[in-house]
Amino acid sequence: MVNTIDYQILKVLEKTEHPLTTKEIGLRIDRSWHTVQEHCLRLQLAGKVSCFRAGRANLWSLKVSDKRV
Repeated sequence: MVNTIDYQILKVLEKTEHPLTTKEIGLRIDRSWHTVQEHCLRLQLAGKVSCFRAGRANLWSLKVSDKRV
């Protein structure tokens, strides 16, 4: 079962064409970066999102198989 914050994160990532930082996601769903980071890590473990580092920032995107065409 996906909780509300996870759902909001997935919706934001679904609507974007490029990866977003943890801070950008937090600003769009009105949550702290720490809360978003924890939920994104859980979503990554569940195989829903992917992450890569750019400098000191984590960039998040939907897994290719989860994107709607």
